[in-house]
Amino acid sequence: MPSRKPVDTPSTGFHPRRREVLAAAGSAAALPLIGRRARAADAIRIGWVGPLSPPGGYAEGTNMKNAAALAVEQINAKGGVLGRQVEITYADTRGMPAEGRTAAERLVQEDKVVAVFGEFHSPVALAEMEVFHRYGTPFMACDVWSDEITAKGYPEVFRNAPAVSLIDVAIGQWMATAGFKNVAIIAEKDDVGLASRTIAQKELEKKGVKYTAVDADPNLTDFTAQILRFKSAAPAYDFFISFYAEAGAYPMIRQAHDLGFAPNSACGIYNSGGESVDPTFWQNVGAAGQYLVTENVGLPKNAWNDKTKAFVTEYHRRYNADPSGAVMESYDGAGLLFDAIQRAGSSDPKAVIHALETTNYVGVRGQYSFSTSRDPAWHYHQFLHAPLTLIQYSEVNQGQADAPIVWPRKFATVPYLYKKPGST
Repeated sequence: MPSRKPVDTPSTGFHPRRREVLAAAGSAAALPLIGRRARAADAIRIGWVGPLSPPGGYAEGTNMKNAAALAVEQINAKGGVLGRQVEITYADTRGMPAEGRTAAERLVQEDKVVAVFGEFHSPVALAEMEVFHRYGTPFMACDVWSDEITAKGYPEVFRNAPAVSLIDVAIGQWMATAGFKNVAIIAEKDDVGLASRTIAQKELEKKGVKYTAVDADPNLTDFTAQILRFKSAAPAYDFFISFYAEAGAYPMIRQAHDLGFAPNSACGIYNSGGESVDPTFWQNVGAAGQYLVTENVGLPKNAWNDKTKAFVTEYHRRYNADPSGAVMESYDGAGLLFDAIQRAGSSDPKAVIHALETTNYVGVRGQYSFSTSRDPAWHYHQFLHAPLTLIQYSEVNQGQADAPIVWPRKFATVPYLYKKPGST
């Protein structure tokens, strides 16, 4: 989601720099020292950025890193790119813009990377891309949704994830189509949360749907007062949506459930922001997550191609988990850069940028191309056909790939738009 910030979870330690060199088959030990040095010098160096430790969303960041490592391992096993091995340097941004800026500087200045991909928090990506723009380094933003990321019009910046304007228009249209008449909204009080709320409200206004919106501090974790006010309102609300990806997302979901506000037979619930497809979701919310609706940016199961199936199978074999949309974006982020460098015939940044603008690449999330239109501004270098579905959990501990799809209808796996607790 939008801002992609932290969840209160135990620290696993801070690893500011993680490097993983995945060599091709064969024994490096058998090479003379000079040969190993030549091979390392000849490698194509690419950077990856994202949260690998608190306070950032390190659980999903770690999964995204795993996907990136798998992509590099696979390309090197095929001979690399342009006949050269690929070396990837991992930078832990901890979900903090200042850390992201420092990591970006280090990747470009010290590690001499030719391109960078990744990230999970929009504010961090916005800080990093200023560095990449200054040095002319191509950057593939993977799971960050702020419109501003592409709206700034930097030639170095591309995004293979959906933008807020794509996501929240869909949410607003779904709420109106589902027939909700009076919607309660809580949004995190930052650029992304407020933008999300505004876009969804416009869609509700088009359909004449009433709503009340409350903005809250991104670090707030006790929403009892707001929820009780919503619960006692007249006329009663029939839907509750939170545009919240901060530390308060999970407490808010639990509190809405425990205070008897939502979900129930009278009031539905939605959380937007990515937290509800995070690996820690069910650990944090338990039974409160059943019947909740959220967005999924992975390609839906009924549209998986051969690459998707192979990736999901291999990822599950290695990590005993189903890859989220963010994980798929990280894997494809690597693939998009490999493809661009190969087609450019060079790792020269300008050549790579031009190649990215002419992308026609099939990844695990479908066929990619990037817009060069600047009307509206956020279209520039945006993957406009980024997959997006709205899912509703029908069971506790349900995996996102198995959750019923309710929107858009062309991907829907159930006849209903929203299932109320207790309904059949």
